[in-house]
Amino acid sequence: MVKTEITTFNKANLQVLRTEIDNALKAVENKFGIKLHAGNASFSGNEVTFKLKGNTLSEGGEAITQEAMNWDRHKGFHGMDHLSVGDAITIQGKFYILTGFNTRAKKAPVNFKDSLGRGYKCSMRMLQMENSK
Repeated sequence: MVKTEITTFNKANLQVLRTEIDNALKAVENKFGIKLHAGNASFSGNEVTFKLKGNTLSEGGEAITQEAMNWDRHKGFHGMDHLSVGDAITIQGKFYILTGFNTRAKKAPVNFKDSLGRGYKCSMRMLQMENSK
């Protein structure tokens, strides 16, 4: 293993460091059956603080997020009982996977992702227009 020394923190070396931390956390994930991710970082020249996020896993092996639990609570209020997190949905003629509901986002609370894992959001009305029963 080649030692790469960091003398000062910057955006470039923090991206590499975050990837290394995520890789190192894989052993802990496997041991406890959870998902861990080093998130946002704040830093100065000599100090860095990462946000570490942990989630339990569903039977399908997906992380159970707060947004996913919110979807289960809110879908009935909007007549979307037939949809669950992980279901395929259509938005503007394209297929996506429903990932959750953000209670703090008033205009676009519905979260979903494409096949590459990129996240998107829309209003409940837009979801209802194309994905009603």
